[in-house]
Amino acid sequence: MSVPDESPELDRLQRAWDVAGKDDPFWSVLSVREKQKNRWDVQEFLQTGVDEINGVMSHLHLLGISASRQRALDFGCGPGRLTQALASHFEQVDGVDISPSMIALAERLNQRPDRCHYHLNDRDDLRQFEDQTFDLVYSSITLQHVGPANARSYLKEFIRVLVPGGVLVFQLPGRHTGRLRRLKAFAPAPVLAAYRRLRYHDHPAASMTGIPREEVIRFCETNGVTVIDVQANQEAGAGWESFRYFGRRVSSPGLRA
Repeated sequence: MSVPDESPELDRLQRAWDVAGKDDPFWSVLSVREKQKNRWDVQEFLQTGVDEINGVMSHLHLLGISASRQRALDFGCGPGRLTQALASHFEQVDGVDISPSMIALAERLNQRPDRCHYHLNDRDDLRQFEDQTFDLVYSSITLQHVGPANARSYLKEFIRVLVPGGVLVFQLPGRHTGRLRRLKAFAPAPVLAAYRRLRYHDHPAASMTGIPREEVIRFCETNGVTVIDVQANQEAGAGWESFRYFGRRVSSPGLRA
């Protein structure tokens, strides 16, 4: 099935996330109401990344999934919350983000410059990395903001840069739930866009899309990743179902749409 090209949207996303990275970067990543207006403590913010990655690594162990600990990719790294945490488990970690201001902040906060390296990526691919580079590709609360077409492009790239046997862990919303689902069914798109601007001041974190769970699993397995587990979570916030996918690249995939 063909999907519309959303690449021009990346320019708009980059501008929006660059502003967010200058205005209130930590809250833009973790939008806890009482932390808005730069109320996140830096160490408290980074600790949430440690807790998340420790939980993911423990779950991989329980699933019996092991891989080399040489190099990992954190896609949508923001200020480096998860990149820094991954550095406790891997010899080298690369963080990529679309926002120049987020990358600049991540570099200033880098506590592991010997292991963590940050890269600006304003494309719908990861061409700056060669095939079969990473033992783990990780992405959280990022694909939900780029649109389904770009999400699929990035998923293909995640698989391409994974070594055979490498591990893929990513979060992505599925379908609308509850009141939001009913609202989407009856309200015209311009009305919904106006609502987002009014309530969220057009913040890029308020722009959310998803792909149904069964489509994500089929897409991954068609392109060479076996999905081993899927966990429901609350990462997409109210009005969405959200999942964390755990998979493993089992072959050299012939990437397909």
